[in-house]
Amino acid sequence: MRLCAVASSFTGLFVASVLAASVSAAAPASEVQAPAAQDLLAEVEIARLATTYGWAVDAKDIDTLMTIFSEDAEYDLSAYARPPAKGKAAIRDVFLHGVFPSEKCSFSSISNVRVQINGDQASGGDYFIHYGYNPQRSAGNTRTQVEGQHFYRFVKENGAWKIAWMQGHPVFEASAPIEGSQLRDAACRVD
Repeated sequence: MRLCAVASSFTGLFVASVLAASVSAAAPASEVQAPAAQDLLAEVEIARLATTYGWAVDAKDIDTLMTIFSEDAEYDLSAYARPPAKGKAAIRDVFLHGVFPSEKCSFSSISNVRVQINGDQASGGDYFIHYGYNPQRSAGNTRTQVEGQHFYRFVKENGAWKIAWMQGHPVFEASAPIEGSQLRDAACRVD
């Protein structure tokens, strides 16, 4: 998928730039500590999971979305008074039958990604703003806005970082009618 290729090439360029800068500025190559470089690379790989999550949700791309979760991942839905989705099959079901059909389209912004690495495990969080357009529960052209944080636990699975546990923690939710003409993408409008 082109989205993954663009994200991967940008991530690779970013990682290479950061590593090159830290190596040249810190010490001769023989004195560079491998664990520090490995942790930096892991932080970038893990942060990419959060970004991939946002893009995949907005694109309703279930195949890409499933690549970021470990086989036995848990998606904690307690903030929405729902039981957790345990395992990839249950997470897939939540998105295919709950999240994706609930809005015609959405735009998510994920920022301030924080990662703490401990060997082959890590934890972290981010801030998010999610705009959903024309949710099923609203009449007419409507925009919902949700702001909050995601919290994570990550594991290495077959050499790749994956989300093992994820919890959304919304701190603000609002919904307001909008003019259909304000939505430039006709696919998002209710006509």
